[in-house]
Amino acid sequence: MDIGTVMNTMRDPAGVPAHPVLFQGLMILTWIFHIAFVHLTLGAAGLAIYGFHHRATGNDWERLSMAMTKVAKVGVSLLIVLGVAPLLFTQVIYDPQWYVSNVLSGRWAIAFIFTLIVGYCSWFAFYYANHEGAKKHIGIFAWIALALFCLDGLIMHALSYQALLPGQWMNWYAPGGMVDTSGSALHAIQWPRYVFIMGLSVPAVGVFLIAYAHYFATRSDREPEYRQFARSLGQRLAYWGFSVSLIPLLVWQLIHPSGAGLTAHPVGWLLALSLVAMAYWMRRLNDRTHGYLPVAGGLGVLAVLALWREVVRIAHLKPFGYDITTYTVHVDWPSTLLFFTTFIGLGGLVGGFYLTLLYRAGRVQGLYTAERFVARLGTGAVAVLGVWIAVFFAYGIAIWVRNSFL
Repeated sequence: MDIGTVMNTMRDPAGVPAHPVLFQGLMILTWIFHIAFVHLTLGAAGLAIYGFHHRATGNDWERLSMAMTKVAKVGVSLLIVLGVAPLLFTQVIYDPQWYVSNVLSGRWAIAFIFTLIVGYCSWFAFYYANHEGAKKHIGIFAWIALALFCLDGLIMHALSYQALLPGQWMNWYAPGGMVDTSGSALHAIQWPRYVFIMGLSVPAVGVFLIAYAHYFATRSDREPEYRQFARSLGQRLAYWGFSVSLIPLLVWQLIHPSGAGLTAHPVGWLLALSLVAMAYWMRRLNDRTHGYLPVAGGLGVLAVLALWREVVRIAHLKPFGYDITTYTVHVDWPSTLLFFTTFIGLGGLVGGFYLTLLYRAGRVQGLYTAERFVARLGTGAVAVLGVWIAVFFAYGIAIWVRNSFL
């Protein structure tokens, strides 16, 4: 049995409504924001736990622990929401690989959902109890949550990595000729890759703290001493985080399969160079640097990482004759237009309104009164939402009438 033929046969016979490269680009783009909040959540959770156990060394650690607890709580919600889009785009162009990998480790794929729920509930319990003078024993909830978050990351890593190894699928499905349908094993883990990607949570929370100190510069309830503490800590975390992350990346770079052309691929070394550049920048960062620039630099690193993941995936699947550009295309302009107008209109205007409102409101101590620009943005968001709902139902009704009565 030729596994390449099987993969191409497993493709959706309906094809895709636009060129596959479009979905590939959207998958890469949306994954950047998803993984950014994964890193922020893990980094903030770890820092919140550290600060919680070091409250006795100073009030700043207690304040920072409570703040990072809130950041991690919100981060979990956002990483879940932002993880839907890259998953859907993956299922559009890499559906055979993702489907097989999830079936081979079915119990773990289902366990991911339950462990994430338990982890989030545990973190919420820690969030609820983590206040001034909190009892030390509540830290157990945070440790449980962080452990489960790391386990969930390992599950997602294994499912993604197994999808890159179709040559081993039959050995996993029927080891020794005996069919195993239990789905109880994680068959492939590439530890350097997992450690590298998870380890980026350290510099992620570092650049966030630098932005955090800048963001609250307009509020009197965040004293300059506390903000300087957060900024200095963030700078140290970012510097050491980017520096140390270079080690597992280089190991990952050097263990790629021979003949795949990945060890010397320029994108992989560009990723390594971006880590070196960020570490050097964080080392020399001064107070005159705008607090949001390191965040932009961190997103740049993630953009290169997202591109590198796709290069690695293409190289692994190419020997089996799987090429997304050969996917059957049945152009559907109405659905494509509806998608992009939704993405730009609702995601851009409505999402932009919420982000602008939250940003402006958070920088004001006490009651916030929306400026004229924010008020107009809110009016536009409501209007475009109404138009989108009307078009959505009109489009559906028109198709129903055409198929049922014409």
